[in-house]
Amino acid sequence: MKKPRLRLTAPTWLQQLLQSHRDAFEPTYARSLTDHLPMMLLAMHGLGASRDSIEKVHTNYIRRLTPAVRAEIVAISDVESVLGDDSAYRSLVRFFDAEVAEKGVEQTLKTYLPKIHSGWVRHAFHGTIRLAYGIRFNVASEISAGLAYQTCAGSDDRLAHIARHATPAQRFVWPPAIDITTSRFDSQYEEAMVADTFAIHTHVLPDNERQVAEDVLSLFNHTQNFFALHMVTGTHAMGICADAIGANVDGLMNAGLAATYLAVGAPNFSPNAQPRPLRMDFAHEVKVAFSCADQAGRLGSERYVEAYATYDQAFS
Repeated sequence: MKKPRLRLTAPTWLQQLLQSHRDAFEPTYARSLTDHLPMMLLAMHGLGASRDSIEKVHTNYIRRLTPAVRAEIVAISDVESVLGDDSAYRSLVRFFDAEVAEKGVEQTLKTYLPKIHSGWVRHAFHGTIRLAYGIRFNVASEISAGLAYQTCAGSDDRLAHIARHATPAQRFVWPPAIDITTSRFDSQYEEAMVADTFAIHTHVLPDNERQVAEDVLSLFNHTQNFFALHMVTGTHAMGICADAIGANVDGLMNAGLAATYLAVGAPNFSPNAQPRPLRMDFAHEVKVAFSCADQAGRLGSERYVEAYATYDQAFS
């Protein structure tokens, strides 16, 4: 089975489309739904879609979005002072645009990600995912958008504490289920954090990213759970951001995934579950297909090669 070949350089027309889109629309719509379009367009491009099909998807998708709210742009000198403040999004985009222009992408990421990324799970990983797509395709405007969105999601000091105290182990240990009383993801996640039953199950493995990514893939293969899909795409995104996050990144990844597993009901699954044709909406299908294709190469994982071969059928 051949490994997928991806296009990871965004052409000028796509970079221009993404920047104009970022500036024209809010990052969420209908109160709490995330604008998936930037990631979806980059995933389509990565998997080989034509410019015409990408532009058609853009035209159709933007009908549901919220136009950018005219907001006062305030000077930001310390991103930690606006952590968790959704109203700061436009000011943060402007701030990170200037930082990337002055310091470059690598230095900007290494300066700010360690300060903000403990909240990587919040909003179903979408700040992390948007940032990772910007990094992977080297689209500066999307890097700024992802950093701004992640800053608005806020930090998670408890998750960072658990990450720092993760212990070595040979395999990922999924924690036993707890009672979850709410239905929205962020509230479910907060309940899991309050219960705090997963800390003792948080370990770091010898080949951590690959082993954990393959476990998460098995979970999704078996259940096709909507949030298990986000665990696949979120794990992929966390791996892309890992170098800039630095210390404790493996513990942070594993603690966040364990908490998410509890939040979504701790479903049983087979560790050898095989992929099946997807039954999701197009935005999520194309993103998980791209994640599998990219993980196949990044991690040298035959499990992801196999998953891509199944999940890419709708785009071939």
